Amino acid sequence: MHNYFLFVFWISLIVCSANDLYSQKDWRLYKDNQNYKLWLKEVAGTSIKQFKIETTSQKKDMNTFYNLMRDVENMNKWYDKVKSVKLLKKISENEAIYLMEYDLPFPLEDRITTIKGAIFFDELKRSIRVETEYYPYTIPKDKSNLTLITKISGVWDIVKQKNGEIMISHVGFMNPEGNIPAWLINEGVTSGPVKTIQNMLKLLAKY
Repeated sequence: MHNYFLFVFWISLIVCSANDLYSQKDWRLYKDNQNYKLWLKEVAGTSIKQFKIETTSQKKDMNTFYNLMRDVENMNKWYDKVKSVKLLKKISENEAIYLMEYDLPFPLEDRITTIKGAIFFDELKRSIRVETEYYPYTIPKDKSNLTLITKISGVWDIVKQKNGEIMISHVGFMNPEGNIPAWLINEGVTSGPVKTIQNMLKLLAKY
């Protein structure tokens, strides 16, 4: 198991520019309960929606989250729809390129993408940021027959609050390409992030 980092998401994110990705404008609150808040946002040029989800954890140790987020090749154990992750190239201790395969429900065909991302851990500010985006890279021959996702990126922000709780925020968007109807993709946008957060919090005990 490689312990390098970089990461993302499944229905992680397409944005026209970095400003679009980080913008706090035009979010519509979709669901708000005691466990999480989920927002949706229109993306110019497509009917597929972008998401943002936030939750808090009573887990006190930021290193636990850091270890989880660095363990990219095991993210299929908690990130919804991610079937496998393979390291393609290590750029630095905090940056790498990965091949990700997404497991879509029958009769849809699985998808792949190559992403480059980085993790930043500021121990003084008690914050972790993960940034990922599509990065063109050579596809292994055994995966070359699968549809390639090129419009995908995402961000994680994990910050320890003054009250000791840890705030977790994830923004993402993905256009899976092909002839998948937008309504079906948007159904995943409202359910996938919730499953991802729930799986993530359950798995923390192992890190």
